[in-house]
Amino acid sequence: MSSLAAARRRHPGSAPARGRVLAILAVVLGALIAVLAPAAASADVDDFDYSSWESRYDVSLDAEGRAVAHVTETVVAEFPEFDQNKGIIRGYPQRFEGAGLDIRILSVTDGAGHDVPFETDTEDGMLLVLTGDDDYVHGPTTYVIESTMRDVMIHGTQTGNDEFYWNLLPLNSTQDIGRFRATIAFSPPLAAALTGDAACYRGLAGMSYPCSLTGPSPSADGATFTVESGERAAGDGVTVAIGFTAGTVTQPAARLPDPVADFGPALVGLGAIITAGGAWFSLAAMKRRRRAATGIIIAQYDVPADLPPLAAAPLIPGAPNPIPAQMVHLAVQGVLRLEEEPGAKRRPSLRLLDRDLPSDPLDRAMVAALFPGERTERRIPKSSTKFAQRMEKLVAKGRAAAMRNGWLTKERSTAAMAFGWVSITLLAATAAFLAWSAVKDRELLGLSIVALIAAGIVVAISSIVVFSRHTVLTREGALRGEHLRGVKEFIRVAEADRLRMLQSYQGAERRPDGTIDVVHLYEKLLPYAMLLGEEKSWSKVLETGYSASDSSPTWMDTAVGTSISARLSHYSSAMSSAATYTPPSSSGGSTGGGFSGGGGGGGFSGGR
Repeated sequence: MSSLAAARRRHPGSAPARGRVLAILAVVLGALIAVLAPAAASADVDDFDYSSWESRYDVSLDAEGRAVAHVTETVVAEFPEFDQNKGIIRGYPQRFEGAGLDIRILSVTDGAGHDVPFETDTEDGMLLVLTGDDDYVHGPTTYVIESTMRDVMIHGTQTGNDEFYWNLLPLNSTQDIGRFRATIAFSPPLAAALTGDAACYRGLAGMSYPCSLTGPSPSADGATFTVESGERAAGDGVTVAIGFTAGTVTQPAARLPDPVADFGPALVGLGAIITAGGAWFSLAAMKRRRRAATGIIIAQYDVPADLPPLAAAPLIPGAPNPIPAQMVHLAVQGVLRLEEEPGAKRRPSLRLLDRDLPSDPLDRAMVAALFPGERTERRIPKSSTKFAQRMEKLVAKGRAAAMRNGWLTKERSTAAMAFGWVSITLLAATAAFLAWSAVKDRELLGLSIVALIAAGIVVAISSIVVFSRHTVLTREGALRGEHLRGVKEFIRVAEADRLRMLQSYQGAERRPDGTIDVVHLYEKLLPYAMLLGEEKSWSKVLETGYSASDSSPTWMDTAVGTSISARLSHYSSAMSSAATYTPPSSSGGSTGGGFSGGGGGGGFSGGR
């Protein structure tokens, strides 16, 4: 006998006991479902329908000839019997075809004519009517919303008629409607102007399924049209378009053409952008103008001793970081040597040869930064913030020296500032134009808004730049800049032309026998070739020179099978990366052609 069978024989009531427990649990679970289900349903206040929706539009002309409508909507909401809703929300679009409708809610009552508490709010171009208070409502509940609107008729540009083109049901709704009826009554002056063109469209927004529109039915009070139907699904709209003789209705100024109000802001904003561009152009022109002293560029084979790469770089537009060029400058002078660490990685390194050789303060500052204290060797680091900071200070010292020597100065461009002030004035005029258009109740064009935003961004950035003082060359600085461009010219000509130039000068360095030490001369120009963007081409020229003289550079290691250009590029890129190193940052974690929804009105319906 199994242990389970034995246990059951010892406790014969255990199985029935479990059955009773399960039965009790089932009863409790059912009770919980019964209690929680209404609560869950109450979470969605839009979960109800309308058993009927009736509307009446009384349309007439006011003293100015503009179309006004007195609207009465009678809706019966079928709320659940549990606490879910406190009322309904009805939304009315506040604008139609570019003009405000000036909607006024006159009253909200129930089926017996008693006032229903309500409040209004605006959101996303809708006037919202929120009915009810803190008390829940249950079962069939009638709401009668009475309102007035202005400028409810438009001039149809396609038909040439004036039209009452209106959405009679909310297209943004989640409630089904059991029965629908709408009556549109026109006053005698409007009834007399009916053209006989009328159409009715149904369906979701954008659809153009036809529906039946009865009328006009004449009477002493004018003429009426009627449209009605049975059940309508949520969002299934009804739109009517009824034509009148052109000119029957006076249109508001907001719908009439006004090029000044419509396109003025965009044009003025464009003017602000153009003048801001003029400010940038004037500033750039000033900088270009200040780079010229004589305007004559003569090929030069040497560089003044007081112009090391750190001081020369600020005089050259678009010059790269001068630290690699300054390093090579010290190397070709014999102050240091470019080497490599022994081992597999062969990291570029520097060896100090003569600390006392440099005479220029910037050269000495570079030696002190590379070899502090008694140090004579150092590896070019891969990721040293301290090293990068020291190199940044050297670059700043070079710029300061150029400023101190009177080669650079800080100035503002008078022409750029004039353009800047004009652009600011035009930006203010753009904003004023838009405000004026809004006061005239015109619908602001997207083009004008885009123009204001774009002009604001451009003018703001431009103002920061053009009203600041900018570093430009003095005449003395421009003369040195032209000298450096002459060096570039010398570098770029053919070898034969270079030698011919050197023979015509007495100042070129010569050997004891009177010949020119071309290789030594070319080495001295290498750092400036790096600043002038001619590093690769000049390295090849040097390599040819070494080969012709059966020599090799003493200022750098040369590996068998590796070109001087490749070796120099290796050192230069390593020093450039080290000098500009930045540690990574962390981050944390009426006549056809219409459609349902094409008219005014419609709006929104929901629960609260």
